[in-house]
Amino acid sequence: MTKPQMSLLDVTRELTQRARAAYFKFGDDTAVVAIQHMLWQTIDLFEALTALGVRRENIFALGKVYSNSPTVISTLRNRGITVIENSPPTAGEFDRTFEHDVNRLWETARRTLAQRRIRHILILDDGGKCATSMPPDLLSRYTVAGVEQTSFGIFVFEETPPPFTVLSWARSAVKLQIGGPLFSHCLLAKLQSHHLGGRVLTGENIGIIGLGSIGSALANLTRRQHNRVFFYDPDPNHHVPLYLRDRITRVDSLEELLLRCAYVFGCSGRQPFRNQWPLRYRPGIKLFSGSGGDHEFGPIISDLKSRRHFQLSPATLDIHCDDGPAGPILIAFLGYPYNFVARDVEAVPTSVVQIETGGLLAGLIQAQTHLRLCEDGRATNRGIQRVSPALQRFVFAAWLKAMQRQQIDLLEVYGYDPPLLETARDRWWFVRNSEPRPSETYDPNWIAEAAMTRMVEEQQRSHFGDQRKFEPDLCSP
Repeated sequence: MTKPQMSLLDVTRELTQRARAAYFKFGDDTAVVAIQHMLWQTIDLFEALTALGVRRENIFALGKVYSNSPTVISTLRNRGITVIENSPPTAGEFDRTFEHDVNRLWETARRTLAQRRIRHILILDDGGKCATSMPPDLLSRYTVAGVEQTSFGIFVFEETPPPFTVLSWARSAVKLQIGGPLFSHCLLAKLQSHHLGGRVLTGENIGIIGLGSIGSALANLTRRQHNRVFFYDPDPNHHVPLYLRDRITRVDSLEELLLRCAYVFGCSGRQPFRNQWPLRYRPGIKLFSGSGGDHEFGPIISDLKSRRHFQLSPATLDIHCDDGPAGPILIAFLGYPYNFVARDVEAVPTSVVQIETGGLLAGLIQAQTHLRLCEDGRATNRGIQRVSPALQRFVFAAWLKAMQRQQIDLLEVYGYDPPLLETARDRWWFVRNSEPRPSETYDPNWIAEAAMTRMVEEQQRSHFGDQRKFEPDLCSP
């Protein structure tokens, strides 16, 4: 599929200009090792990195088999970026296969970087696998920092802490509070266009596992379409957003959710069925994932594979099984996140999801700044750090302006809560809603955050920033 020519998008362009005006540069001694969905938004991100001094031949990337666009991979390779080919996993074996691919990514980076003058490696991770799989000999050779973009990755780090600092874009206020409606809207739209043949999902009992960012937004969108929404969250003290109170019903167990609902969405970002399956469920139930990999329904897939009537549809990659433990059951798209089911160059429109791309760029800028402070003895290279609230606020404000220019009605289309968008204009909102929160065990790197604040809040532009716009053509080498 072809796509019209694009320039660096509004959010990444504004952040790139501000960084250059502050004389920030990654430098040609920095390499980037990235796990990224191979979509148009990744081209935007990598072009922003190169505009800030990363050499294309020092970028090494691995996609995910369920979200790879051959067009995007070809474009990146034509530009000199190394993209590792994904291995096709069998049903329920995503993690094992992906781990093998991550090891190949690191082996390629090790072999190539040994011939170059590299000092820093920045890891852009998705699910924690890249950071926790880094070969020990590379840790002794380079200074390393990372950015994690999924809650699942942060949960992985709770069990296996990375041996260097990781910036948590995954638990930033923007990701937790603003990103959810974009991805949930996409998931629901794909379900209606691909699974329901264009029909609207309405009048059904809908189940949500995990009422986090994605789950809350999906509950809101499906409730707007006159469905009855139930949710299960393992945290009994989990805060239900004010705009959802009295509109959705909490249940006490996964089994109760499965018995009451015709459609169930896994949005926990964890592995909710580990050591919990088999359970009773409503015969004919349909399961859709809103998380990465096949984590949400992995134990169910493993069980169904052993049954006589296990079927995998080649066209849709839906798993059907008529003799499940409680009758017929469907797991859509091999248990992968359903917003990628079209396997197109975009999931969420690139011009809309640029808030995510801008956030990842912000995290990488802060990670590089942190490494330089470590080299100067002004920081220690360990622990999970929050993404600067000032950087988040800048990205959010630039994205709002871009949405206004495109005349996108965020409230009507994506179901945003109006008070949320208003309160998010306050700088303290980003402080209060970002993780990790300052505590006795965590103190933010105030020096790095102060540098980020100066970068994005400084009103004076350098001559370079005034005179030049960073608008590389994304679609031609």
